Amino acid sequence: MDSREDLPRVSVDSVQAWHRLKNNCRTAALASLEEHIAAHGLIGERDALVAHTNQFVERTFQMAQPNLRINGQNYESLDQDEQNTEPFDEALDRRIWSLADTRLQWQKRIAETRRTLPQEIATTILDLFDQHRITDGEEMGALGGDTTGGEDTEPEENDDALPRYSEVEQRFQKTLAIGEEMHQMVASQEERAERMRTVSGEVKALKF
Repeated sequence: MDSREDLPRVSVDSVQAWHRLKNNCRTAALASLEEHIAAHGLIGERDALVAHTNQFVERTFQMAQPNLRINGQNYESLDQDEQNTEPFDEALDRRIWSLADTRLQWQKRIAETRRTLPQEIATTILDLFDQHRITDGEEMGALGGDTTGGEDTEPEENDDALPRYSEVEQRFQKTLAIGEEMHQMVASQEERAERMRTVSGEVKALKF
C-alpha cells in the first residue's frame, strides 16, 4: 500500500482520457436507455429520461473524482487547463515509494534490534557469570573434601565452561554481523531510491 495515502487512488493517464471514459459511459447508458424506451413505448417520456440519465452519469463521475489521480496528481489539485502536462511514470513512482517503505521498515527493525539486543547480551553474560560462580563453588567444595575427586572433576568443569564462552562469543559476533548487514541494506536502498529519483527527473526533463 502506498505510504502517501491510506487508500490508493485510481490512476488515469490524462484529463482527456478521463473525459473520454465519461463520454463512453454516457454513450453506453443512453444506448441502453433508447432500447428500454423502444421496448416499453416510452417515447413521450424520452426527453425527461435522457436528462435524468445524463445527470446520473455526471453525478457518478463527480463522486469518483476524490478517488482519482490523473498523470500522477490528485484530481482536486490538477490544473485541467494545462494541455502540455509532462507524462507521469506511475510504475517508477510506485517503485520509488516502495523503496522508501522498505527503508522505513529496515529502520524500524534496526531500532528494535538496538533496543532489545543489548539486554539479551547482558542477560547471557550474567547467566554465564552465575554458572561460573556455581562451577567455582563446586570446585572449591571438591578441593576442601576429596582431593582425588577434585582432580578427576576439575577438567570436566573447565571443559564444560569453555563452550559457554564460545557460545556467547558466537552470539555476539552474529549480532554484530546482523547489525552490519542491516546498515548496508539500508544504505543500498537509499542509494537506489536516490538513483531512481534522478532518473525520473532526467526523463521528465526530456522534450520530444
